[in-house]
Amino acid sequence: MLRPLQFLACLLLSMSSLPAAPDAGGPDPWQNPPPEAKLRAYWWWLNGNVDKAAITHDLEEMKAKGFGGAVIFDADGSSQGGHEKVPAGPLFGSPEWRELFAHSLKEAARLDLELSLNIQSGWNLGGPSVKPEDAVKRVTWSEVIMEGGKRLLTKLPQPPVTADYFRDTATVALRIDAGAADIASVFEWRQRALHEPIKVPGADRMGSSSAPKTLSLLLLDPGKPDERHARLAEVVDLTRSLSPEGELVWNAPPGKWKVLRFGMTIGGSNKVSTSSGKWQGFALDPLDEGAFSRYWNAVVEPILTAGGSNVGKSLKFLHTDSWEVEIFNWTPTLPEEFKKRRGYDLLPWMPVLTGNVIENREASQRFLADYRKTLGDLAIDHHYRPFLELSAKHGLGIHPEAGGPHYTTIDAQRALGFSTIPMSEFWAEAKTHRTTDSSRFFVKQPASASHTNGRKFVAAEGFTSVGPHWQETLWDNLKPSFDFACTEGLNRLVWHAFVCSPENTGIPGQQYFAGTHFNPKVTWWKRSPAFLGYLNRCQMMLQKGLFHADALVYYGDHVPNYAQSRSSDPGKLGAGYDYDVVTEEAILTRLSVKDGRLVFPDGMSYRLLVLPDHPAISLPVLRKLKQLVEAGATIVGPRPQMMSGLVGFPKSDVEGSAVADALWSTKPPAGRVIADKTAREVLLADGIQPDFECDAEVGQVNFIHRTDGDSEIYFVASRSKAPISIRATFRVSGKAPELWDAVSSDRHPAAAYEEKSGRVTLPLDLPACGSMFVVFRSPSTAHPATSKSNSPTLSPVLEIAGLWSVAFDPKWGGPAKVEFPALVDWSTHSDPSIRHYSGTAVYRTRFKLSADQLAAGKGVLL
Repeated sequence: MLRPLQFLACLLLSMSSLPAAPDAGGPDPWQNPPPEAKLRAYWWWLNGNVDKAAITHDLEEMKAKGFGGAVIFDADGSSQGGHEKVPAGPLFGSPEWRELFAHSLKEAARLDLELSLNIQSGWNLGGPSVKPEDAVKRVTWSEVIMEGGKRLLTKLPQPPVTADYFRDTATVALRIDAGAADIASVFEWRQRALHEPIKVPGADRMGSSSAPKTLSLLLLDPGKPDERHARLAEVVDLTRSLSPEGELVWNAPPGKWKVLRFGMTIGGSNKVSTSSGKWQGFALDPLDEGAFSRYWNAVVEPILTAGGSNVGKSLKFLHTDSWEVEIFNWTPTLPEEFKKRRGYDLLPWMPVLTGNVIENREASQRFLADYRKTLGDLAIDHHYRPFLELSAKHGLGIHPEAGGPHYTTIDAQRALGFSTIPMSEFWAEAKTHRTTDSSRFFVKQPASASHTNGRKFVAAEGFTSVGPHWQETLWDNLKPSFDFACTEGLNRLVWHAFVCSPENTGIPGQQYFAGTHFNPKVTWWKRSPAFLGYLNRCQMMLQKGLFHADALVYYGDHVPNYAQSRSSDPGKLGAGYDYDVVTEEAILTRLSVKDGRLVFPDGMSYRLLVLPDHPAISLPVLRKLKQLVEAGATIVGPRPQMMSGLVGFPKSDVEGSAVADALWSTKPPAGRVIADKTAREVLLADGIQPDFECDAEVGQVNFIHRTDGDSEIYFVASRSKAPISIRATFRVSGKAPELWDAVSSDRHPAAAYEEKSGRVTLPLDLPACGSMFVVFRSPSTAHPATSKSNSPTLSPVLEIAGLWSVAFDPKWGGPAKVEFPALVDWSTHSDPSIRHYSGTAVYRTRFKLSADQLAAGKGVLL
């Protein structure tokens, strides 16, 4: 494993003197990043098998190596992948477990570390205390065709049931005639995807993907000209005519009728995942606030009580992991909540959920939009909002992975907006799974949630992997993965995974089946501060000031809704510009205009608001767009053709058409509405050049830009696994560039640069997977250009050849000492004790340097 050791050697050997610290007074945060800038650990308590000594040791080691804290995450998964199962420790939430938890808080307070707690064992929030009544639910139904014109007495079949739980919710009948729309064709939803369309059949499914690729609008197939549909007025409510035993008594009018018996049952994917020991059970219904409250009182409150005065002191946040139940579309209060939020009754439209068309296809699609939006609203108002509010009563924030990435019925970015720290995940590079950026990186969405909701931090569970393990090298995998996530908006890494291993578990201790293994029992732990210092310096810089972007991209009000990776470019900005995605709620409650720019109360501002390429828009948003344009904003996008949903229809479309005409068909008195140009074309026509450009291949070099007062901070990162030389251009004028190297911690004014047409261009030589902060804070006159290059000229003075004496550690199965005639890769060595060695070795040799080569003022780079 030579490559990571070579990278560490570069980190350790290239330190140099520094100019004055950028912040007056106190420690230099560049050399010593503050606690808030330091990475966190996903601190796995595997199957609860931890003890106080291991807890203390882990926290002391975290502190010593540069961590700022950890997320206590009880879970199992030890036996996945064919591994031996870890012995069970105290069950999550038990008195013994709470004692260990209290000890961890006490030790973290002593060490000035910040802890978070995952409020269950495993994920999919739930556990043994969750009864079927509080479990995740879905719609189920049965149907019978009957001839009317007589008194009907029949037993309706019970709908399909999961987990032996069923409750009737409604029974309705609708008249059907020849030529009625075919059920299968009606309810085959077609999902607009980034790449290729996918068909998602079935009324109780929203789709399933670990990387949702949706532009949010689910379209029904176009109807046939001669098809007929059931009329809303002819949908008959038979709920009170059905006995508890399923017997229906009904004086049916003449005609052919379809009788639908609706009920609720447990969702198809309904259990807690990857939990320890006996912490099994149903996942919680995210649409039921009472279910969350009961779980909180039964499980969370006793744990927080055990934490005592350290709750709010060393324990700062509560957490839940990614929601992977996926299917939920019912809760007992849904009819009442639907009526309250949408203003009309749910029941007569329920046949649409089974694939029937009511009135016409457009009306049925509008109902579906309202139905899905109600589900998304309830997931936030009855789950994430009470989570935030109950935590705040204890002085705690939250950072749940509320925005997926697994596909479910939610407005993902809006949900993230209710987090104190929006958080998602990204994956290490692997050849066997998640091989594309869109399936590895989910950071742009929490970054946009953070920026548009006044948050400072953007967190992500990072370096996640399911193997092959022990293959994740630093320089060409972990570092460029972290760098790329940073250019998407990351500024707080939560390393996945740091497994707590008691002393008696040996080396490398107990390990979780997923994640990049990293803890004090890993070989390179003792040499990790250099790499962790790099991560922390990057995070310190990327927490400064405000994100800089030219456009705000609205992603609609439809549910499900997910923001994609930055490269998806929904606003058609093209290379060199950046953007934030914005939700309906943020537009309606937080967005205004100042001096022609779209602004949020916390200081974020944008030149343009880009609309999605959807025929539908919500009427409240359209009204707000009119206000923004009248205040001087620039809106880019097509004229909407209809208002989303059935609320207020058809009057909503009449008003919406009038507002749209005022914006798109006439010249507004103040701002602009532009439908015939892309956002990039508008910016270029306005004389706004790209914020960053370089002469590398597209996608090979990425950037992110932050503004901190009068300073402009760019982070530039290469994905090339070979050194590259580029000419980089920045949209800054009148200021001299400084090069801040987070690897070496060196920083100095750039010697070579030129300013032309309001932008600065400079040469950059980047090593393989290299990165650089380019900072503009001093006037150009303070540091004028003095050279044609920003890289020192290095001349080889000596090649170290000859024998190397290499000492291995016999305790790790290696030979005590061997001689290498030349440096070789251990994995190719003929000796199996070297070829399979996973410990540390010490290399020794002798070489001579002349007195001149060692003269004062000269340095030697090994």
